[in-house]
Amino acid sequence: MKRKKIGIAVLLMVLSLTLSGCAWFSDVTLDIRSNITGLPFTISTYDYDGQKIDQIKASSVKISTYKPMSKVDSNRNEQSNVIDVEYGNHQMIHVGSSLIANEGLTNYQDKFNQKVNIKNLNPSVPMLSEIYNNFKNNWVGKSRVIMIRSQAGKPIAVFVGNRVRVTGTDMKSTTKINVDGRRLFIYRCDYSIYDLSTVEKM
Repeated sequence: MKRKKIGIAVLLMVLSLTLSGCAWFSDVTLDIRSNITGLPFTISTYDYDGQKIDQIKASSVKISTYKPMSKVDSNRNEQSNVIDVEYGNHQMIHVGSSLIANEGLTNYQDKFNQKVNIKNLNPSVPMLSEIYNNFKNNWVGKSRVIMIRSQAGKPIAVFVGNRVRVTGTDMKSTTKINVDGRRLFIYRCDYSIYDLSTVEKM
């Protein structure tokens, strides 16, 4: 009996390492692709209140700290908030407002804004619940929901996926999220990641 328990524990540990290794490998692959060829991104910036300012779609995008403005502290942590977005033969230097870059993911907040007059929403019902109710057929088979908010806390993006892995970056105020093997890059935003079962009960 004791041997069986040890065997099960070892099997679970190996399985856990294998699955986390797959997620890690997926992240490494995305980082390599990003550094060598760039990733196909839709890049959107938002003002403080969550209003979309602009949007760029490009097949090869690299995002990094803008080198001329780079400053690191004594622990080698980046202090500059200025980012460099290179796409094709073009460059955008960005600082301040919220920025989201996604690799072919559907932003359900954009779809929701096109479909529903936000002024007609019941303020007692969570907005994420409203979005879910409008798109639940599209979310069948998904297990995680990512809600991203502007610096004022206004919802600006909602993405769904099964395998969601959050990783840090060496850039200040940024987060990288791997959503089913696709990159989601967030700069100066709040975000929450929910189990879909939680959203269904809101």
